[in-house]
Amino acid sequence: MPGERMRLAVVSGLVAVLLATFPVSPGIGADGTLPDRLTESVEARMAADGVAGAVVVLIEGGEPVWTKAFGMADPTSVRPMKADALFRVESISKPVTAWGAMRLAETGRLDLDAPIGACLSRWSPPEAMRKVTPRMLLSHTAGIGLGDFAARFPPEEPRPDLPTHIAQDFTLIAAPGSGFSYSDTGYNLMELVVEDCTGEDFAALMAREVLAPLGMAGASFDWIGAEMPVGHDLRGGPVAPYVYPGRASGGLHATAADIARFAVAGMEGAEQPVLSPEGVAALHRPQVAVGGLFGMAAQGYGLGHFTEVLSDGRAAVWHGGQGHGWMSHMHIVPETGDGIVILSNSQRAWPLFAALLRDWSESLGVAPVRMTRVLWAERLARLGIALGLLVATFGAWMARRPRRRPEVARIAAAGIGAAMILWPLWAAAQDYLFLFSILPGLWPWLGAASGLAGLGLAAMALAPERQR
Repeated sequence: MPGERMRLAVVSGLVAVLLATFPVSPGIGADGTLPDRLTESVEARMAADGVAGAVVVLIEGGEPVWTKAFGMADPTSVRPMKADALFRVESISKPVTAWGAMRLAETGRLDLDAPIGACLSRWSPPEAMRKVTPRMLLSHTAGIGLGDFAARFPPEEPRPDLPTHIAQDFTLIAAPGSGFSYSDTGYNLMELVVEDCTGEDFAALMAREVLAPLGMAGASFDWIGAEMPVGHDLRGGPVAPYVYPGRASGGLHATAADIARFAVAGMEGAEQPVLSPEGVAALHRPQVAVGGLFGMAAQGYGLGHFTEVLSDGRAAVWHGGQGHGWMSHMHIVPETGDGIVILSNSQRAWPLFAALLRDWSESLGVAPVRMTRVLWAERLARLGIALGLLVATFGAWMARRPRRRPEVARIAAAGIGAAMILWPLWAAAQDYLFLFSILPGLWPWLGAASGLAGLGLAAMALAPERQR
């Protein structure tokens, strides 16, 4: 009995240490400013999750008021991150693309509600797509599948042209107009629509019509070969530079200041030469309700923007991005001019983003925005780890006490134990799982605890029975 109590005490101690290892954002106290708290949260999360570097911009009253770089642009060469570093901003490309489409609509060069087949000359959509419109593409309601986000190519090497890539990547997974289905392919098709309607290169048109007028001097939808931070994947390894065949869905390169200028342009009352106030409002107006995993982080989707209603009734719009080695996030409250931009050269940065968004929400006097629910997963994972260790201990304890057990119970324990051992091994062999993104620091612990629990159950199932 003393030995058993000792083992339980050791397990309990390990669980307590584990739960204390992963920090909670400090929140905003009476003695700290928001920049102070953001700094504390970034530094704590970078250390806990192995995030290489980040740049954060805080926007208040429609103006950037604080910018800070953290960590390393390249840990291998000990190159520090700089505030003006150029990032892959991945899916923040989508709201910028939506601005370009609305610009064409307001200047009479694109009808957002006309079938795309009227414009397309280099790719013929299937019959089921004949009534798809640019509005559907921009709101992810065209019924098109996500697409192959692993289609990456070294910048200087040949890659499929856009029509070829779309033909290879296109799948219809739902009836057009039937609901929300997030689609990179849909936005790349929007790029093709823009080019075929205007006869211009997408990147050149976006630079002239949107990026330059908004003062996004460092931004480009083309690869420009500038020195950039080194991206880092979910395992913390360096990622070589790459480009996608399509640019509208995730091909924008920009600095944090560029994205902050874009965010400011979307505020109510902002003076910008690209869109009318009505055009900006149309981009932010929800077109469709969002469900599934996306529904955990947003309530709706407009044209290129996720939407949610804050706890005080104000509307917020946002978009994030994740690519191989890169992550980005932009969140704004157009009515008040408040916003935050976060760019990182690490694919392990989602919990960091969530912690900063929680601090930012608190500063606004509202409940945490939905994107902070990423932190809920951490709490559940810690409970799962604790439960796994307790199950492992219980299984080992039961295995040392042979007794007659129903055959069904033994088979069930063996089957569940095998599954708990095998799933972490399967997960570790995958290049990407959503679990890795939301639990970069915890998923190895969760997998180990699951494996130990599985061994405990297997030991209990295979233990010899007590003879009568």
